[in-house]
Amino acid sequence: MARRSLRRPVPVPYARMNEKDRELARGMILAHVRNALVAGPHAVLELRKGLPVEALGAFPIVLDEMVEAGEIASMGHSVYARVPWMPATRKVVASPVKDMVFAALSELAREGSLPEELAENLVLPLKTVQRALVDLEGEGMIHESRIPGRYRPVSRRMASHVRRGAAGRVFADVLSHA
Repeated sequence: MARRSLRRPVPVPYARMNEKDRELARGMILAHVRNALVAGPHAVLELRKGLPVEALGAFPIVLDEMVEAGEIASMGHSVYARVPWMPATRKVVASPVKDMVFAALSELAREGSLPEELAENLVLPLKTVQRALVDLEGEGMIHESRIPGRYRPVSRRMASHVRRGAAGRVFADVLSHA
């Protein structure tokens, strides 16, 4: 008697999925990745574990959509983390100069800082600092203090959060959730 082999699910490339299968896979992957990243950062292959084989073709596409939406971010070395401080509204773009200027404003005195002081402390060109201040003010992160020409963060709570930095957070311990 011939042995019957068990039929194993086959991964389907995203381009060959019909619309219904794409939506099913998308919903499944979104839920899976969101649940996994609540526990902490994960390597991309760990995020892929536990997904049904039929959905694997959609995994890179859905992960890319989540990065583009700003819901998750790559931390380098194939590790992803959720972006906890806001809902998915726009892509997260790194700007080291703006980050440095905002962090410096968060560290400084209550009356705020002049662009010249920031440029000198950060060893950056004045025009670069002024451009970063304009961008940060446009984003609603800083405002001019009571003293004209001096800038400070809009919220003391946000400044406190920035001063604490990554203290108490674990980024290197990547857990497996499968």
